[in-house]
Amino acid sequence: MKLPFSFAEFVKNPFAAIAILCIVGMGYLYIDARSAQSDILENCRNSENNKIERITKLEKDVGDLQTKIIELATMEKD
Repeated sequence: MKLPFSFAEFVKNPFAAIAILCIVGMGYLYIDARSAQSDILENCRNSENNKIERITKLEKDVGDLQTKIIELATMEKD
């Protein structure tokens, strides 16, 4: 792979070399941040799904307990 610039050009103008290195570094950090963001979003979705499943189970348990309380209350009256 041939680069569009040479080392001799960097020696003549070190500010350009630093600028190119900064651009490459920022590009890497941008890509890394996007991939980290995707991972975080996926983890949040998984966590949300787990919480929804737990809420559904707890709602069912509350319904079962309410039914048992009603049964006990009607048994006491009889």
